[in-house]
Amino acid sequence: MSAITPSPATIAWNIQELVRDAVSRGHHAEIVYQDPAGQICVVHEVIRDVLSRAGKDFLVIGKSQVLSVDHIVMIDGQRLTKE
Repeated sequence: MSAITPSPATIAWNIQELVRDAVSRGHHAEIVYQDPAGQICVVHEVIRDVLSRAGKDFLVIGKSQVLSVDHIVMIDGQRLTKE
């Protein structure tokens, strides 16, 4: 993947900045994501960390829930996926 067309499994730089800011402030973020059953879920949780493993990014939210970035639709109104 080039820097111009990032993989959907990684966070774009502008969103990465928003997420890292939320991690450092302990900010409760509104996270819209698709669960494994395909249902759209909305949670208001603290983003604890951003992990990168095998070319994929993950968010750790709340107590210990891990979300793959390619399942996240929006964070605080910022769209991560294409419409």
